[in-house]
Amino acid sequence: MLSIGKTARLVRMTVKAIKYYEEIGIVKPAFVNPDSGYRFYASKEQQQLMRIKILRSFGVSLSDILSEGDEQMEILLMKRGQQIEQEMDKLKVMKEALEMYLTKEEIQMETRIVEIEDFKVKGYGLKGPLAQIPSKWQILNSEIEGNSVVVEESFGVCLAMEGEEIHYIAGIKSNLSEGFPDTEEVIIPGGKFIVATVEGGIPGIPATYDAIIKMDTITLRECYDFERYIHPVGFTEDVIEIWMPIN
Repeated sequence: MLSIGKTARLVRMTVKAIKYYEEIGIVKPAFVNPDSGYRFYASKEQQQLMRIKILRSFGVSLSDILSEGDEQMEILLMKRGQQIEQEMDKLKVMKEALEMYLTKEEIQMETRIVEIEDFKVKGYGLKGPLAQIPSKWQILNSEIEGNSVVVEESFGVCLAMEGEEIHYIAGIKSNLSEGFPDTEEVIIPGGKFIVATVEGGIPGIPATYDAIIKMDTITLRECYDFERYIHPVGFTEDVIEIWMPIN
């Protein structure tokens, strides 16, 4: 058996961390000297500490480590692997968007002016970080597929924006979303919009917004702007348009 100090060096943890794990009941010392109070750890406890360190490096919470058995932990780690893949996909999209934004001077936008009447969009709302937008689209697409709804277009509506926080709805026209649970609805006021086709898919959206805002031939008006995703039959990729209200 090793003392707590030597055990800490062996498993590359702090003494404070090991004592905390003892306090919350994850790992108890193999022996505590009744006279000195010194803690000692055998091979079993050292392996437990190494396991905790590995699980924590994978992003597993202490509460999950405490409550889950080996079989449940394996399932949890598989889910964590899926989450990491999703996070990697988000980072890839962010990187592509950044690269496109840095080269925005080269963007050649196709634009047109359109006047529309009011219409309603119903879908899944977000009040939080921009990075959570894809999760709302996942819910929407799951409901569309689960309800066998034929959708030719969908909308990402920006209701408000402050710093990195956004109030956003990923939705479809309200008449197509009857029966979808826990939805939020918004009316898009009619009027005149400038419409720009996005080049480069989703990563090109930020640069397209920026290019429209910098146009000196238009005056933006107070109203919701939105992304329109057109789903052409027989094509694997959507056509993405940015709609911004103008006077």
